Amino acid sequence: MLGRIGIFATYDPEGIVDDYIVFLLRDMRANLSRLVVVANGTLTEAGRRRLLAVADELHERPNTGFDVAAWQEGLVRHVGFGRLAEYEELILFNDSFFGPLYPFADMFEAMAPRNIDFWGLSAHGTTRGTGLCPYGCRPRYLQTYFLVFRNRLMTDPAFRAFWEELPVFRHFEELADRFAGVLTRHFADRGFAWAAFSDTADLDASPEKNLDHHTYNLHELVAHRRFPVIKRRSFRVPRADYLRHGDGSTLRDALDYARAHYAYDQRLIWQHLLRRLDPDTLKERLGLDIILPAEGPSPGPLPADRRIAVVAHLFYTELIEYGCRYLRDLPPEADLFVTTDTEEKRQEIARRLANRPGRPPTLLRVPARGRDWGALLAGALPHLGGYDYLCFVHDKLSPQKEYATVGATFRDMLWENTLASADYVRGVIAAFERQPELGLLVPPPPCHGTYFKSGMDYWTVCFEATAQLAARLGLGVRLDRSRQPVAVGSVFWCRTRALQPLLERAWTPEAFPPEPLPHDGTLNHALERILPFVAQSQGYLTGWVMTVRQASISLANADYMLNATRRALDGVPGLDFTTFLRFHRSLKRLRRLLRATGLHRVLPRAGQALDCARRHSPLLARRLYTRIRLGFRPGPRP
Repeated sequence: MLGRIGIFATYDPEGIVDDYIVFLLRDMRANLSRLVVVANGTLTEAGRRRLLAVADELHERPNTGFDVAAWQEGLVRHVGFGRLAEYEELILFNDSFFGPLYPFADMFEAMAPRNIDFWGLSAHGTTRGTGLCPYGCRPRYLQTYFLVFRNRLMTDPAFRAFWEELPVFRHFEELADRFAGVLTRHFADRGFAWAAFSDTADLDASPEKNLDHHTYNLHELVAHRRFPVIKRRSFRVPRADYLRHGDGSTLRDALDYARAHYAYDQRLIWQHLLRRLDPDTLKERLGLDIILPAEGPSPGPLPADRRIAVVAHLFYTELIEYGCRYLRDLPPEADLFVTTDTEEKRQEIARRLANRPGRPPTLLRVPARGRDWGALLAGALPHLGGYDYLCFVHDKLSPQKEYATVGATFRDMLWENTLASADYVRGVIAAFERQPELGLLVPPPPCHGTYFKSGMDYWTVCFEATAQLAARLGLGVRLDRSRQPVAVGSVFWCRTRALQPLLERAWTPEAFPPEPLPHDGTLNHALERILPFVAQSQGYLTGWVMTVRQASISLANADYMLNATRRALDGVPGLDFTTFLRFHRSLKRLRRLLRATGLHRVLPRAGQALDCARRHSPLLARRLYTRIRLGFRPGPRP
């Protein structure tokens, strides 16, 4: 009797076969006598070649029926049940996970002595499902992205009948209830024993409380139950769903554990995700917030074989000393370049930086056109060849803000979170060195003052300009208008490789708009937002970086704003505060209701009238408030 046969189902909307699939199949192929690949949809020619290099058979079919239809076709049409009986085991698996974190051979060896007829990587506890399952609920079942069947079951007529009689599933809910929720119980009722490799039966509760452990409890499975893979779904689940089941840290903790304990190259994960997801989604899902002490134990000197450049643009005379305070405290191992627009300012900067330790700074006089971006790209860039890491900062006055302190606080956030101290800079470089997938680190955006309003849409009027710039740079990435830009403020740390399409381009001052520069929508504003997409195009992630002090301020502000918002909305009809997920959904329902009834046009005017009344007559304000409340009569849900 032959060993194992595997049928692998794959689908990509672009027909691409990423490196993680090749790695997965090569490891699995070492445990198989034969590998059959069934691809839903049309493969690219390169994808076809990659699969044929590792598979014994490759079949393409229309993208219908999900992975189940691919397995069914592989079993019924391409392998055949007579041929199947020659094998000891059948493995049905798909491309919905990254891995293995360690060789599958270890897993097969561990399961070999088990007296069972079929098994999988993980199981889900009994759950109510969507009501389509013939058992009335989904009884505890093996999750169907990876299934192993042994010869006793494969040769039973019930196995053949099950696969030949499967319908074509058109909706995921139908697939979950009528396939995943049925298969395990169907064969268990016929006397076949089953098990899960990473068993979580001890964690099962009631149907209302059972959950997807391979997503919402991933760190437990990877760190303590030898779970050998990481599901792609883990990166697509909205953070609100994670907050329904925990504090949202399980995915990042699992990845950190895998990085520390296994040799799996996580660049295989990032290559796929950076092609399929946007920088904001990845930053949110992974919690890419690098928080470092400005003062404290030094992370040690900068790597001797790494060259670091810091570029600072100082334009405002009254802010020269402000910037120089940070620049004097740079580690001497970093090379400093300072740009400004007049000889008088250049000499003043030279005087204030004369005693800076390390190599003397390079002071460049550049045209004023293009402001900070012109200074970097048309002024300093020719001097930056050969550097591994680059930091860029600039001064900021923000006279258009409602109070001088609002803009000044944003300026403080930018400089402190970028160049807080020599040890802080060393910590930033150490973070890059620890996480090779990181390509860009930027300070988080502000939310104080009227920046709170701009935080509703950091694209403002700049989306089209940013998309056009992405096309000019040949980035080959998709910009999503519904997702926020990760970077604002034009201040950053990066690996120079991560921004190569931007840094290798020949820029001139004439490429930038002349003064007076419009407040928004220009090339400068597009450059401010394009950085994470440039890094994405080069296979790198973007994160936020901040000092411990700034992080504590941000946490206090976010906590206050969340609690104040909850208190202000308490008692509003239709809002559900049970969990953040339910609150968020109920808020969306309320917004649809307001639009359906036309109240979204009335309430702003009522709010303005109420504010005016409060300023002039508290009694009138109370009466007006009562009238507004009595006039709010929600209708049926649209």
